[in-house]
Amino acid sequence: MTRLFFAAAAVLALSGCGERQAAADAKQMSGQQLASERDRCRDLGLKAYDDAACKAAQQERQDRFLGKTKGPGS
Repeated sequence: MTRLFFAAAAVLALSGCGERQAAADAKQMSGQQLASERDRCRDLGLKAYDDAACKAAQQERQDRFLGKTKGPGS
């Protein structure tokens, strides 16, 4: 039982690391790359809600649309 608890704690602790990396990657994507990522996420279906890269790409697309950020090289 203790092993299960520590394994779950480790998974929860590490789960946030991927989101930060995915967000950094999304900021470096071109518009075409973001569209490609959007298509990948669409194909994932409901699993996209748990995918850090999908969340980051969606946030970056929204920020660019609203003029909060600009794409790389802009």
